[in-house]
Amino acid sequence: MRALLVIIALLVTFPALACESGQRCEVEGGYYLASVPEGWDGASPLPLVVYFHGWNSSPEGAFRNKAMVNAVNRRGALFVAPYARSGYWRQIGDDRAEGGRDEQAYLRAVMEDVTRRWPIDRTRTVASGFSRGASMVWNVACYLGPMFAGYAPIAGGFWGSTPKDCPAGPVNMRHIHGTRDRVVAYDEIGIYNSMPIPDGLATLRRENGCGAASTSQRQEGRLTCRRWDECSSGRVLEVCRHERGHSIPAEWVAEGLDWVSELPPEALE
Repeated sequence: MRALLVIIALLVTFPALACESGQRCEVEGGYYLASVPEGWDGASPLPLVVYFHGWNSSPEGAFRNKAMVNAVNRRGALFVAPYARSGYWRQIGDDRAEGGRDEQAYLRAVMEDVTRRWPIDRTRTVASGFSRGASMVWNVACYLGPMFAGYAPIAGGFWGSTPKDCPAGPVNMRHIHGTRDRVVAYDEIGIYNSMPIPDGLATLRRENGCGAASTSQRQEGRLTCRRWDECSSGRVLEVCRHERGHSIPAEWVAEGLDWVSELPPEALE
């Protein structure tokens, strides 16, 4: 009996041990993988990056990009990679939802499990993703906005149609896109029926109470970024362009966390 009580106590004290180090964390609708930063004390709240993989990839594929995962962990943050069935994220939202798994229900299950296993710093949570995964990021921002403090999609936006409004309300978002992207075009309908990014941005500007013109522009390495930070909602939008194609350098996901960490307090209220 004593041994049983010790085992139970360990499970309660260290719930994350059940799926650490890239092991599958099973939830209703699928699973996810997680990577805990080295040297974490087991108690301090963790920043969180949830990364949605691209089409026909997987959480395991995301974890093979060690530079991306390590860059997040070096910032003391938890890295989580959810799983898309058949490598394909479904659109969500009224009149837009696709058949198959209920992605909203699955993502809520993932987040409930993550917050049960690890203490999370709610002011430093980011949803990022690439290509079709970035499309999922836009969907989550539009329909589940308060779930994350900020959003950092890369090379992907809405598919099939652009919502006229976002029920979840204003959000913080930093979008990165290449001027030579031939897979997901920036300012026109793409070859896979991706919607122009400026159309989605216009919807978010309306939700955030931003003007049409950006309030500032800056150069950050290879990125040219336009920023809207005088919106009535207090939220911040940023669009960064580069002169390459459909790509995702490993550091950009972790830099999305840096961006959220530097937001003014009023943007996180």
